[in-house]
Amino acid sequence: METGKTAKYFKYAIGEIVLVVIGILIALQINNWNEYRKDRNREQAILKSLQTDFKTNIINLDNAYHSFSKAYEASANLLEIIRSDNSINGSEVEKLLDDIINKTKSLDIITGSLDEMLNTGSINLIRDTNLKNQLSNWSYFKTDTEDDIIIYRDYLFDFFIPSLTNKALLRNMEVPNFFEDDLNLKIIAKSNFKINYTNTIRTVEFENQLYNNTLNYMYTLNSYKVFKHYLTDTLKLIESNIND
Repeated sequence: METGKTAKYFKYAIGEIVLVVIGILIALQINNWNEYRKDRNREQAILKSLQTDFKTNIINLDNAYHSFSKAYEASANLLEIIRSDNSINGSEVEKLLDDIINKTKSLDIITGSLDEMLNTGSINLIRDTNLKNQLSNWSYFKTDTEDDIIIYRDYLFDFFIPSLTNKALLRNMEVPNFFEDDLNLKIIAKSNFKINYTNTIRTVEFENQLYNNTLNYMYTLNSYKVFKHYLTDTLKLIESNIND
């Protein structure tokens, strides 16, 4: 300072500070870039997991819808038999009842990726606002579908099937096909009882019971249709955000 070099040292100090600041800014930028890259990688991983789950759910939904369509058709055919004046074929009635009771498939909904994403808040990693909003509606569509399934199952098992106790030979129906082949259980023979189906099912009471059960199939099929639209639309959004 005594030799008049104050300005020189001051400029040197300022230069050092500027270099430090620039270094810090560069380090922050690199860190931000690394975090952004990690977030994008995580986003892609989430999207691919969602893609797998949604594809599986659509397949499961199609299988359930197809089985319920067959049950609905059987119900409609049995309603026509009740309505008709023709003689009733007992074997045909038992086959239709078997399709109504035993042939529907449960809807298995895969929720792993969605549950993890919603519970951890990683949905915020998804940049597409439309997709984010669509995924946020998952609970509504899933719950709405499950509610109609519960109504159908409660009526079928708590009311409709018990109502058949003195109306049909349930023993003559086929064993449900979801049992394992290697159970090695004794085969159950057909019933020796005879039923006059004209007297047991061609009644206003049974027609109303069967009709209510048929309506439940209609509601369930409609819910499946709505749910599939949601799944399909969401899958398209998911796949549009996946990098090739």
